[in-house]
Amino acid sequence: MAKARLEEQGHCEVILSPKTRTVTIKRLEMQDQEFYDVISDKKENMRAEFITKALKIGSIALQDIAVVEKTDYIKREFQRLCDELDRVLMQQLGEEGMHGELDSIFSEKGTLHQCLDRVFGIDGKLVRDILDMNNKKSPIGQLRETIESYFVGKESQVYGMLDPHAKDSPLCCLREELMKELGEIQTMITEQVARKGIIDITPKKGFVFEETLEYFLLGISKSFGDSVENVSTEKGKLGEKKGDFVIVINDPMTEGKPPKIVVEAKTGTNLTLTQKGLMGDLDGAIQNREASFAIGVAESVFSDTVGCYREFGKDKIVCAFGDDGLPLEVAYKVARARILLSLHRESKKEIDTASICGIIDKIGNDLSAVQGIKSKLTSIATTSDKIKEDIEKLQDNIRQSLSEMQTLIRIAPT
Repeated sequence: MAKARLEEQGHCEVILSPKTRTVTIKRLEMQDQEFYDVISDKKENMRAEFITKALKIGSIALQDIAVVEKTDYIKREFQRLCDELDRVLMQQLGEEGMHGELDSIFSEKGTLHQCLDRVFGIDGKLVRDILDMNNKKSPIGQLRETIESYFVGKESQVYGMLDPHAKDSPLCCLREELMKELGEIQTMITEQVARKGIIDITPKKGFVFEETLEYFLLGISKSFGDSVENVSTEKGKLGEKKGDFVIVINDPMTEGKPPKIVVEAKTGTNLTLTQKGLMGDLDGAIQNREASFAIGVAESVFSDTVGCYREFGKDKIVCAFGDDGLPLEVAYKVARARILLSLHRESKKEIDTASICGIIDKIGNDLSAVQGIKSKLTSIATTSDKIKEDIEKLQDNIRQSLSEMQTLIRIAPT
């Protein structure tokens, strides 16, 4: 602890503590009437705080007074120095003092101005030897000649760099690169056109249709949590590849192994609904993929008798994908409903089967009506607003009926 002692009036002792930033004053005794009167007017419990504030304010004020006194002293001394310096300069430099001497050197007629004019003026040495642009020996003249060699005339370097036909020019390299890229794009377009032509006349068209079906099935099954798997290149239980897609039904009320729907994709126009044709393929797909239901879907309508949608027995539906996929959406949701109805019936869970079957019949009728109207539009080659409204209304009815059917299945009591 650092200590500072002040021996005045009663041997007062002042102790400073840098660590705690405190000041301790011991044996401080003041005999002053004015100070006594001020303190005596304060309440006894307020006197210590008042004295502390008085010491702080007083010490700051005294410090400021000392600084002001020093500043005033410095100002007075500096002014005295200036007066003395001015007096000396007047004695040494004549009546005009420093101004006269500076003017003789730095004024327009002064010696410095005349010297600079000789060097930098219109006829000055520097202008002639260094800054003359037309003088090829001067630095400025040489700089001009160098710049012109880069930018002026067909022989300039910049002209050569910008010549698209000059072999080593950057612009020529860029031109060749662009032509190469354009050639590759042209080749790619040609291949795409050729590939499309091949697809249209070969079985590879079926692969394109399968990709469309896979994307569509993933979309309509997402809300149910069903899984869709493309198994067109894999052999099934019978060692065959019948059945292109398998849809595994996700239903919390189903016990044991989840049921499956198999989807067989068909392209072309020579499709027959016989056991040696599509019906046989669907039966084989059910066995090969161990499914409960089969859907055969073609790109377009099979025939006038089948239309765009038709059920066969209790486990098969044949439909066309059409221009919007609605028949396939109906086939998938009807097949799903029939499977769940069968499973719930076996578990003796109460479901309004009659209402659901009625909705399914209504859906089939509405779908047939849509197909009939579309056929009429094709045959007459006109588009009527009224016919469009009828189609849209029937399509909305179909989707609403599908939603009602799913609701009836979900709310069945357990």
